[in-house]
Amino acid sequence: MIIYRFRLTSEDQEDFIREIEIQPTQTFLDFHEIILSCSDLEPCQNAFFYTTDKKYKKHQEISYKQKKKKIRKYDDELDEIITEEMVLHLMKNSRLNAFIEDPHQKMIYEFIGKDFYVFNLELFKIIKSEESVFLPRCVKSTGELPKRVEILMEPVMAPPEGEGVIHQPLKPDIKESIFAGIQEDESEIAAIESHLEEILKDGGQEVISDGMPEPDMDENDMFGIEEVQMESIDDYEDIEKLEMNHRKFDVDSDDY
Repeated sequence: MIIYRFRLTSEDQEDFIREIEIQPTQTFLDFHEIILSCSDLEPCQNAFFYTTDKKYKKHQEISYKQKKKKIRKYDDELDEIITEEMVLHLMKNSRLNAFIEDPHQKMIYEFIGKDFYVFNLELFKIIKSEESVFLPRCVKSTGELPKRVEILMEPVMAPPEGEGVIHQPLKPDIKESIFAGIQEDESEIAAIESHLEEILKDGGQEVISDGMPEPDMDENDMFGIEEVQMESIDDYEDIEKLEMNHRKFDVDSDDY
């Protein structure tokens, strides 16, 4: 029995190594499943194998699911670049020995699930064995893949209709941190208390400072104008005098 031994390394984790043994007649789907199993990856249907050259430049593509792909290439007969649609090879229908062209064949495996990983594969040993073993299998495992950390946020619930926002009291440690460094001014507190005592002595009404009109004072009171209450125009003894008084105010504001 011929056995391929591949070394699997990760571009994301330097110390990650897996060595996998698999038979040449087994499929890329078998290879895919053993990679998931020994790398602690969740089942994924969005995965790809690529055969490459020695510098890991991609050549043929083998897909988990049936897919079509458009490629651009030069056509010698037409002497121009054309676009062709090709159907990708399926893992379940593709045997490894049909794609191995070099005793040290290199490949790329891409895993596109909740996380995205790119692995480099290299066929570094071909073994002839009479021993009956179950393949594929992982014969060496070193290092782990980095996992994405998900932060779960508790949803903020709106208060029930008709109820306001309930303000929770501050915890003692939070309260101390907020009000730390704030010092009371004793002289300022004494002035406020004295001011409150004066207001209470005056019957609870605050003293209005000089120069400001009383709350019920109108403009006539401020300028010493005595308002005369009349029931009719006949209350004036001299109509001509009334007309003269009105003429004094019939001037433009610019004349003042």
